[in-house]
Amino acid sequence: MTWRLAPLVVAAGLTVAPSGATLIPYEDAKPSLEAHGRAIGAAEWPAWASQRNAEIRARLARGDEDSVVNLWLYGTSFTTRPRVTDGEAARLGRPDAIQDLLLARLDDFVAALARPGANERLRFARDLVTRQGIDPSTAGGREKAEEYLVTIRERAIAEHQRFAREAQSPAARSTLYSDRGLSTDTRLTASFATDKALAALAASGAASAGGVTRVAIVGPGLDFTDKAEGYDFYPLQTIQPFALADSLVRLGLAAPSRVRIATLDLSPRVNSHLESARRKAAAGAPYVIQLPLARDQPSHEWHPDLVAYWQRFGSTIGQPVAAAPASAVAGDVRVRAVAVRPSFVTAVTPHDVNIIVERLPLKADEAYDLIVATNILVYYDAFEQSLALANIASMLKPGGFFLTNYAVGPVPPLEAVASLTTSVYFDKQQNGDTIYVYVRR
Repeated sequence: MTWRLAPLVVAAGLTVAPSGATLIPYEDAKPSLEAHGRAIGAAEWPAWASQRNAEIRARLARGDEDSVVNLWLYGTSFTTRPRVTDGEAARLGRPDAIQDLLLARLDDFVAALARPGANERLRFARDLVTRQGIDPSTAGGREKAEEYLVTIRERAIAEHQRFAREAQSPAARSTLYSDRGLSTDTRLTASFATDKALAALAASGAASAGGVTRVAIVGPGLDFTDKAEGYDFYPLQTIQPFALADSLVRLGLAAPSRVRIATLDLSPRVNSHLESARRKAAAGAPYVIQLPLARDQPSHEWHPDLVAYWQRFGSTIGQPVAAAPASAVAGDVRVRAVAVRPSFVTAVTPHDVNIIVERLPLKADEAYDLIVATNILVYYDAFEQSLALANIASMLKPGGFFLTNYAVGPVPPLEAVASLTTSVYFDKQQNGDTIYVYVRR
């Protein structure tokens, strides 16, 4: 069968122990319900919250589909053909040439799904396909797999086009992805922006030296194959928990031996990955993070501050090690790697928490000094964001900080307006982010 593809649009077995998360109490949800005109009574609330919890978790499936499409476009572990990046599309120029490359990579991708071997990403993609009742090891199954992948790519393109239109409205940006699949992908740029904001916080004097001990990250994510031309020539990894520990220690906000980081994520993949890393670290194994960074091109040059951050990443929590070799088709990319010391890995504890309707019931001396949620709240509407903010506030100690990359509208005890706003550029083309720091009063 010959597939016709829509025009290319390139966008900028383990078990985790129960976390003890509880649903947000009705009395804490009531201000959000009233503010957003939701007529849900106290008797109805537990059932509504439980149902919404299940519905939100179901959005992970569409996010997984998006990740697999990105693997098809950018992966190098299953093909020797060029990646379908912005640069390659521009070089090819003609739509039919781009389509031919996409289809050739699709053939290679589906063939690899029949023989994934130990490749984590290909095994995950195969599982996604087989859950649709498709067997990619047969000729008929391969055709059905290609049809399925084309369909989800077309859905992703339509969503991206709609998001691009809606992003023109400043009022819509903070809830832009409220009906999108929940992606677990992550990138180094998010940690760089957080590092800049923490440096500004340290310079302001609002946070005392060594005073940050208990930290939580909402949605730490996994580096699978991100939407901005991500790579797959190294094993799956998470970045943010260790990047945050590195920043806090280097900036003097946390003492190396005292910092403890909780991750709050509803993805079984993320939680299982972290739990596995903890077990290996308990046996003395470091956690190796690969740090690819594409070399500058005339059309895109990284900001010097980001390059400097990439060069020093991990300096306080680990040591440099040999990097994974990038395949020839990965493009002009430089790679460095850091082995995180086991003590910092065991300091990270994963919790299965859906921040919209769940929280950890913490005692006063267990409350967090800092909670970070970047690229998370944008996946929810204003009502659900307000529920999340109530849950976040309940887990912060008085004087604690909440850091996010979207302006939100908290209610007490979180301050209504951010105490500190830090704008960050990732590149010389002035693509970047803005980080907001709110204080719990």
